[in-house]
Amino acid sequence: MAKTYEYKAKDRSGQLHSGSILADSEMAVALHCREKGYFVLEIKEQGRPGGTLGAIADSFQTVKIRDLAMVCRQFATMVDAGLSLVACLSVLIDQTANTRIKAALQSVYKKVKEGETFSRALAEHPRIFPTIMVNMVEAGEVGGVLDDILNRLATHFEKEHKLNEKVKSAMTYPAVVITLAVLCVVFILTFVMPTFLSLFAGIKVELPWPTRLLLAVSDFLKNYWWLVLLELSCLLIALKVAYTKEGTRKQLDRLILRLPIAGPLARKIAIARFSRTLSTLVRGGVPIITALDVVKKTIGNLSMTDALSKAQVSVQEGVGLASTLGSSKIFTPMVIHMVAIGEESGALDKMLEKVADFYESEVEDTVSRLSSIMEPVIVGILGVVIGFIVISVVLPLFDVITNMGR
Repeated sequence: MAKTYEYKAKDRSGQLHSGSILADSEMAVALHCREKGYFVLEIKEQGRPGGTLGAIADSFQTVKIRDLAMVCRQFATMVDAGLSLVACLSVLIDQTANTRIKAALQSVYKKVKEGETFSRALAEHPRIFPTIMVNMVEAGEVGGVLDDILNRLATHFEKEHKLNEKVKSAMTYPAVVITLAVLCVVFILTFVMPTFLSLFAGIKVELPWPTRLLLAVSDFLKNYWWLVLLELSCLLIALKVAYTKEGTRKQLDRLILRLPIAGPLARKIAIARFSRTLSTLVRGGVPIITALDVVKKTIGNLSMTDALSKAQVSVQEGVGLASTLGSSKIFTPMVIHMVAIGEESGALDKMLEKVADFYESEVEDTVSRLSSIMEPVIVGILGVVIGFIVISVVLPLFDVITNMGR
């Protein structure tokens, strides 16, 4: 079983080098260092502070699109500079900070040295390297343009990361405000309201219905908070399980596309991702049938996935992609027209790239507008809730003061 080893070595000029590598034994690490022209000083099995906790932390480290973009960009630069594939992988292993990518690259390095093709070595790590990367690299190997393909992949991942970050950043503020508002209301109901409850208990005045309602909610949260958390947890688990089932997920995805506000945004995001991915694959020389198969796995909406599956069958039968997408009634007329023009002119990749640029801009504008609209809406709802709480507390006090005056 391969283990991670740390090594220290010097090159011919006396410069010190250190790093970590996944290997079967210390001898394999020593051979790796000698191949790079290093004189080995020390080799030891990696022992991270925290032992098991460190290993657990590594296992939960995620592979982000930004990390893949950086790997592709660095790889393309080295290939363009004339370095061999093995040398490029060796440098990347030393420079990559993400432990999961580093381990995968070490495995790829070993396979490539044994004579395996780069694309097949990448395909053995589907959780690290996505299908689009494997297919593009395979096309680059066949066409002898690996550096160009890697540059296109880097650009693709960078734009995908930028699109995701725009959506996340726009949703962060409303999510934070809503969370804080809910926590504040729960705090008031569970810690502040019981004080007024004890105050009102000795008052011989009939409490108004807002106060009775608020006290009932406060009493329920105070005594049965665990039941609320349990129900919320069960609901989240049920939704997650339901979303893993294909039939239920199709219905949910179809419902999302029909929602008044979230639907158009989800459609634009899916179309932008479809256009960008298909453009990258077609420009990289990947056959259209294979490209559609890759896009189906990355688009993220099963309704559109079904449409692409039908398009794949139709294209195999000789029908144009534009007419097939048009019959699905999911893609917008603009997408259909641009794809049709691209097919007729032989510039499908360029037309799809323009569609992707347009819809990415549309997503940015829509998200900005939604964020601007959501801010006053959230503040208004919060004001109504706080106002209701204040009125519920003040009304009985007014009744007490009135009775005292009488």
